[in-house]
Amino acid sequence: MQTGGPDRFRRGSGGDFLVIREREKRERQRRQRSMEEKAKAFLDDIVPEIQSLNRKTAEAYWKASTTGEKRYEEEYARSVKELLAIYADAERFQTLKKLRDASLQDPLIRRQIDLLYAEFVGNQMKPEQIEERVRLETEIESIFVNFRAEYRGEKVSDNEIKEAFRRERNTYKRKDLWKASKQVGAQVKDRLLRLVRLRNETAEALGYRDFYQMSLSLNEIDESELFTLLEELKEQTDQPFSDMKKEMDKTVAGRYDFLRPEGIRPWHYEDPFFQEAPKVFEANMDDFFKEKKLEDLADRTYRGIGLDVAVILEQSDLYEREGKSQHAFCMDIDRAGDTRVLCNLRSDAYWMNTLLHELGHGVYDKYHDRDLPYLLRQPAHISATEAVAMLMGRLGKDPEWLRCIAGVPEERLKEVRESIRKQSILDMLVFVRWCLVMVYFERDLYTDPDRNLNQRWWDYVEQFQFLPRPEHRNQPDWASKIHLAVAPVYYQNYLLGELMASQILETMRRELKTSHPLVEREEAGPFLRDRLFKPGARLPWNEWLKQATGEKLNPRYFVEQFVDAEATTVEKK
Repeated sequence: MQTGGPDRFRRGSGGDFLVIREREKRERQRRQRSMEEKAKAFLDDIVPEIQSLNRKTAEAYWKASTTGEKRYEEEYARSVKELLAIYADAERFQTLKKLRDASLQDPLIRRQIDLLYAEFVGNQMKPEQIEERVRLETEIESIFVNFRAEYRGEKVSDNEIKEAFRRERNTYKRKDLWKASKQVGAQVKDRLLRLVRLRNETAEALGYRDFYQMSLSLNEIDESELFTLLEELKEQTDQPFSDMKKEMDKTVAGRYDFLRPEGIRPWHYEDPFFQEAPKVFEANMDDFFKEKKLEDLADRTYRGIGLDVAVILEQSDLYEREGKSQHAFCMDIDRAGDTRVLCNLRSDAYWMNTLLHELGHGVYDKYHDRDLPYLLRQPAHISATEAVAMLMGRLGKDPEWLRCIAGVPEERLKEVRESIRKQSILDMLVFVRWCLVMVYFERDLYTDPDRNLNQRWWDYVEQFQFLPRPEHRNQPDWASKIHLAVAPVYYQNYLLGELMASQILETMRRELKTSHPLVEREEAGPFLRDRLFKPGARLPWNEWLKQATGEKLNPRYFVEQFVDAEATTVEKK
């Protein structure tokens, strides 16, 4: 009895333990099912509201941008406030936090909750803060849309300034043009600084250092990793950029009487921000597009790789007119096929590249998986859609595309092929250095908006663009860049997009076994649709990129394509 008792006790204890474990397991599964059901119910309740307001907001923004009419700006502002009120709902936010902390097993539900959480965190504001933020953003946007610079007593559009920068050879007139292009900065500066402080107040109340840190975090970008990458790119491009800029400045200086390379100032380039390189290594590529209908070339480009943009073009607004926004963008109105592009086309290389770029955004939006939940029917990341747009925008400088699509004769291409290659490298190096200015400056803008920003801006221009500041100038030139107001903490996505574009291109070359996978290769369409577009926002961007290309973001493909290529060019001289 004494020996049997303990054995029976041990067996009974083990059995009870297993019963308890099984009971606990069932309870966990029950709670898990309960949280899954709560998450699904939460999504079923909130998503239709967001979907309806997103469409309403997009329609109003489109009308405001294409007409410049006050009533549409007001309609847009009302819609934004309604949308922000949903994201600012404290009770819903508490529910969302509990759902996010739960062990949700359904990956699509889990991802939707994560994306919604990011939207809610960034918009936890009081009603009066929402009111002021929307007012400031709308006012600033309206100023940019309707702004026409005053140049020597005449009102001029952005396109007219760009055109004058291409042809004007009088240094004093160019300087006046450049100053005119910056006039909008003084008009928006005070509103923009108030907006920056308001954004910071929201972020600090949530425990973030500032709005900049919060924005990166909510967009799944590690700030430390980002700036480590930027430092590496700076070091890798310092010498190649310096070498090409010296060569470029000799050519630019030669266009003016009594100007030496060391006398080059911002107004001597063709872009007021020096975010695009002047055309120094190639024949005038604008000649390739004179009297051609750019939308026809774009349509043929995309049809050649099995992607249809006809409907997008039909729904778009492509030509400039009074009251219309002077910028270019693509909008997915409803995530169900209504995708539109706004441009101000002229028959030149700039607008050809821009149209190809914006339609890259368009096909990404058009070809996502319609069976996905609404919240996931969007790009994996802002930088992901930028990558596709940049991949397509690069075609305008590709000799094979120029021959096959633009119809440039082979003999003419032989004459300019090497020049086009060098110009493409210069364009990319200039753009990378410009991105560094924007990203570093914007971080400082939110770290301390009370610092001397006018000086800080030119500190970074000199450091990254190797461009001397104008003597005795103390104006808010930084505020004339629209992105700081209406697309805050965005510019790093352009840079990440360029790196991704090179990585995607190399993957396509390898798998499709061609050096020109985007020129009349129908098999490119399925690759882009299946690998890039259809996954939508199912995965965080670096996992999406790994699934599409076999590895997470690796800048070596960009370096090999542009930085190493420039080193090879210099060695040949």
